[in-house]
Amino acid sequence: MVPGGIRMGTPALTSRGFLEADFVKVAEFFDEALKLALKIKAAEPKGAKLKDFEATVQSNKEFQYEISKLRHEVEKFSKQFAIVGFEKETMKYRE
Repeated sequence: MVPGGIRMGTPALTSRGFLEADFVKVAEFFDEALKLALKIKAAEPKGAKLKDFEATVQSNKEFQYEISKLRHEVEKFSKQFAIVGFEKETMKYRE
């Protein structure tokens, strides 16, 4: 599987209250993720299959750390925007 692009659902983001500056931040996250994916891809010892990419990530603690760090940044950013149809006061959740 070799994707040729990214389709972003901007209506879902505007419904959550994203403004122009927030979309810039989303683009920065995508850019960081793509650069990381290219770094991982360059480190692959063989093949161009998804399983090879995943094996490279699983065998490299630095890549796992970088992915975890980016995930944390994205989650921290996204938590400031309400999810349409859900009210925090009525939800049961674990932190």
